[in-house]
Amino acid sequence: MGHAARIIAVNLGLLLAAIIAAEAVFGAWLIEAPLSRVNIQRNAFVKVDARDLYPGGTLFHFTRDEYGVRGGGAAPHAIDILTIGGSTTEQLYLPDDLTWQSVLTRELRAAGRPVTIANAGIDGQSTIGMLRNFEAWFPHVPGLHPRLVLAYVGINDAYLRPKSTDRLGFSSHFKMLQQNSAVLRLWETALGALNARKAKLNHGRVDWTRVNWTEVPGFSDTRSAWPDWRPAAYRQRLTDMVAAIRSMGALPVLVTQRRGDIRQRDGRLEGVVGDDGLTGLDHARLLAEANQVTLDVCGETGAICLDLAAGIDFGDGDFYDFLHNTPNGADKIGRWLAGPLLTLL
Repeated sequence: MGHAARIIAVNLGLLLAAIIAAEAVFGAWLIEAPLSRVNIQRNAFVKVDARDLYPGGTLFHFTRDEYGVRGGGAAPHAIDILTIGGSTTEQLYLPDDLTWQSVLTRELRAAGRPVTIANAGIDGQSTIGMLRNFEAWFPHVPGLHPRLVLAYVGINDAYLRPKSTDRLGFSSHFKMLQQNSAVLRLWETALGALNARKAKLNHGRVDWTRVNWTEVPGFSDTRSAWPDWRPAAYRQRLTDMVAAIRSMGALPVLVTQRRGDIRQRDGRLEGVVGDDGLTGLDHARLLAEANQVTLDVCGETGAICLDLAAGIDFGDGDFYDFLHNTPNGADKIGRWLAGPLLTLL
């Protein structure tokens, strides 16, 4: 064996030893508790700084309970509404009492419908991850039998890449590796964060006084701007998720989404000009297609659809970036949802 080959062999051996050590320490191969196999935070108490994101932002503690539910405090058997989604459901940079779930709870209680709402949103999660939650997370929360599961979806799925979608077809052996491997979970987390940054789905403050608006989209059609968009795959995942929700004995409620980089001015729709040739109008058109898929699935499956995208009127100060709501925006969402949910409870 030549000198170079020996160096390569030694380095590969060291890398393999490091991977084995990491799996032994951080993996879940020898752990019997099912929730330890899910890539969610549990018993979390993390300081979050929102002071630079929006007016009135503070330092506060973000918490998840022993079952991975944000805020927590309620026994699983007492949960009436389970909310699932990505970062716009989790709302990392809003204190517990300012999330739209908290606003919704107060509104329903004031209307004579006291309920317990759980926030199971996961930053960056699409319906791929949500479907996995019904296999690897929710069945292992003792006593969890919500009356209603509310899925706030659309944005993250619209920007999925084909390889992410293909994971649904992976074998049971890969799924076992996915559940137990610390290295694979770390890789998928890093890859998800990178993809979110590329699609500009991550958190960040926007100085709205400095953005430029236009009435002209950057591209003539959605397919030209996002060739990876697969509405048929999204439709199938939503259909599967409706079935998974019903298998819990819960009522499936799907909610459409809005972005913050579009606005109405003097009867005209405008979008923020991006530095990548895209405008808010392009993103809005993509999301509108995803929202239409959501509405179609409700029609096909009999699930309840709440068309928040068409029914809510966001304005200045409701978003701190192009996707994520300030407390003002979350307040509007919670109040808007209370109306139709009153008739379902």
